[in-house]
Amino acid sequence: MMYRKLGFAELAAAVLQVLRENTAYDVYDAVPEDAESPFLFAEVVGKRDSSSKTTWKETFVLHIHCIAKPSRARTEVYQMIQKAEEAMTAPLELPQGVECLTQTETGVQAMQLDETGEWHAVLGYEIMTSYGLKCK
Repeated sequence: MMYRKLGFAELAAAVLQVLRENTAYDVYDAVPEDAESPFLFAEVVGKRDSSSKTTWKETFVLHIHCIAKPSRARTEVYQMIQKAEEAMTAPLELPQGVECLTQTETGVQAMQLDETGEWHAVLGYEIMTSYGLKCK
């Protein structure tokens, strides 16, 4: 019996969909060179096996980047973080055969003022998925 494992592209698409539906920001997978801030982009940066004795599971590591308009003030990037956090409370729609068990925020991983004068925050998430029960 074959199990349906979730791919990086499928998870990224589900996250992008949630962000697009639940924030007012432009949301990108690949940021165009002429993209005007503010905007969000998401990337899946890793995964690890999280299987238990009875269930096949994987945990994906995800980063959501919040890019604010150029400003010395951090107010907009703070608001963007909050909107992204609120958006990520919505359930992800994953392909049939894969279940999302948890969507856990791991916090702000980085915050910096880019050379463009834009504040750039990186919000971390771990998404645990299940793709079947183990059989003896």
